[in-house]
Amino acid sequence: MSKISKERKITYYIGMAMMVLGFILFISTFFDAASFMDAPVIGMLLMIAGAFVMNVGAKGKAGSGLILDPHKAREDLKPFSEAKGGMIEDVISNIDTVDKIIKSSEEKEVIKIRCRSCKTLNDEDAKYCKKCGKEI
Repeated sequence: MSKISKERKITYYIGMAMMVLGFILFISTFFDAASFMDAPVIGMLLMIAGAFVMNVGAKGKAGSGLILDPHKAREDLKPFSEAKGGMIEDVISNIDTVDKIIKSSEEKEVIKIRCRSCKTLNDEDAKYCKKCGKEI
């Protein structure tokens, strides 16, 4: 299973901190706690930049679209793809209907026994022929 690197985790949490700080600066204007008038603008810019940094941290540079390389993007998003695939497998394994469909699609081997006198095929557990009635 692929792991997310420490650098990406740190980037994600830095972006989250930027968003929180930006929100505090933005909302502080409404409580008159800001000492300067540019606090809402700086707060909005920090929230936007924080969201972008969080996206890069979560999805990687290529996965977030910062670098246009589909192969690198697939590699960056691999941990999430594997996790989603695992969750889908868990859900499918818990569905009884799917198990019934799978089991019914498997063909059961049928064994028949031919009667010595009339040559009719009978089930393997039959004691008497279903056509002529003689013992098998």
